[in-house]
Amino acid sequence: MPVVAVIAGARRIGAEIVRGLASDGYDVGLTYNNSVTAALKLQREIVTLKRACQIVRCDVTVPSEIRDALTNLEDAMGFPDVVVYNAGVFPKATPPADIDEDDLLDAIRVNTIPVLTLARYYEMRCRELQRTGRVIILGSLGAREIWSDRAAYNTSKAAQHTLALSLARSLAPLMSINIVAPGQIVLEGEQESSSAIVSERRIPKQRHGSADDVVDAVRYFARCSEYITGQTIVVDGGYGLVR
Repeated sequence: MPVVAVIAGARRIGAEIVRGLASDGYDVGLTYNNSVTAALKLQREIVTLKRACQIVRCDVTVPSEIRDALTNLEDAMGFPDVVVYNAGVFPKATPPADIDEDDLLDAIRVNTIPVLTLARYYEMRCRELQRTGRVIILGSLGAREIWSDRAAYNTSKAAQHTLALSLARSLAPLMSINIVAPGQIVLEGEQESSSAIVSERRIPKQRHGSADDVVDAVRYFARCSEYITGQTIVVDGGYGLVR
């Protein structure tokens, strides 16, 4: 069976990615940081689908924990055909006068730097096993669009986007690295906020995106030709056509 490792897969979009790929026949390994209860519940759910599921705690700001998590998941399930990086933070809106250097660095430590750590370790395992691999990065429309008072987020996501493309070029042909960049996403059970960054009225599809919309894009990169690398699917309902 194919194996996928989802970094930060216990909650929200990460959990939906786990569910979607498990339903497609993948055995799933996922990491969590503080959400152990959610991870255990999701693990039980995936097992009922007759798919293997392993969970491992991982603080993505600690490089050794990323490497250890991937090692432990591989030991338990086998080499991951696909690795999805879903960890991220969305700092509160802060005017430039109030931004502390640590605010910016904290966002980069979660949203950006772990992509390099993950890719370097995964490349090493690909070479050792003489395998090819796929990495899918959950990016953001915020890598392309500047939002008011979101300097830490915009900077970290723009850097993540550039880093992913640089790695896609440098690590080919051994690995394919692609990006799924959601726009305004509202998950089932969550209320749409009146302060949404992108109003439904400005989106050609006249609605905010759902988890299923994001999962479909992840599915595509998980099973498409390995010749496709360094590409981005923007899941924004056509908002990029009118902004």
